[in-house]
Amino acid sequence: MMKKLLNISIISVALFALLFSSCYEQDVVAPIEPGGLGYTTATFTTDFTGTEISEGDTITYDIELSKPVDFDLTFSVKVTTGDEHDVSYQNVTIPAYATSATLSIEFIADDIPELDKDITLEIGIDDIGTKYQVVNTNYPVLNLKIKNVNDPGGLTIAVEWPNVDDDWDAYLIDEAGLGDPTFSYYDFVGFGGATGANPEVLVFLEDFHGYWTAPDGVYYLDLDPYAVNDAITPFTCSIGHPDGTVEFINFTFDMAKADAGDYPMTWGYSTLKIVKTGLSYEVSLLPQYSGTKSATVSTMKRRGNYVNMQHKK
Repeated sequence: MMKKLLNISIISVALFALLFSSCYEQDVVAPIEPGGLGYTTATFTTDFTGTEISEGDTITYDIELSKPVDFDLTFSVKVTTGDEHDVSYQNVTIPAYATSATLSIEFIADDIPELDKDITLEIGIDDIGTKYQVVNTNYPVLNLKIKNVNDPGGLTIAVEWPNVDDDWDAYLIDEAGLGDPTFSYYDFVGFGGATGANPEVLVFLEDFHGYWTAPDGVYYLDLDPYAVNDAITPFTCSIGHPDGTVEFINFTFDMAKADAGDYPMTWGYSTLKIVKTGLSYEVSLLPQYSGTKSATVSTMKRRGNYVNMQHKK
């Protein structure tokens, strides 16, 4: 009888040890090797080739996983050099158990004549918890030159000043209104920048949607100090021509000279003279102002039309 009890005790201990060992082995999970269960590879496909992109264009990537995973994967875009305001994008997520997504990067057409700009973009995964679950992947890096584009249908002028708290408005008038303070805004060219923005952007279209055609002749850029505190304001006028060229005129506006009547005044104070012949425009600074004009730089044309007709008043 004692022998039977001893045997039962030994068997019980052995079974307990076996169960404990089995439970312990279930709690310990061996590391997953790269390429094994739980890992995936991302492939990026795009039709874009080259190192230059024009304002208004878009680069699209199709992202494909070699196999689904049981967690979300978010792919993000980072601007590592250049101005992030030159691009627009949204990060994309491939949900758990899915295998594809599309990521688009738009290069903003800001309607501001400017020099070509360099930018570097990197696409990747920011989340540390999921980043290392994607292996053998070549993440795209884009080193690009963004090409400026002008409106081929007319002259674009962007008027900019350093103090963002000051509010200047800008208008184009024809020669008939020069020096006539009673000249109504609605009697002249009709293209004005009174949006409260800085810069104010005007586009002097040859053909305004078939309703109005700008005749050849002499025009002026008027500036109106709508809400201005600075006594002296330095201006930069970026000028985009229909043939794709860009030039810059820098000058200083002195409020004391304006109050003394030293500047010609219509709706506002006339600053630039514009001589229009068809789609050719000659722009110069009036002699009452001191400033400089840069050499003309060739860029690109723009493919569409834009007009700034907003008014805050």
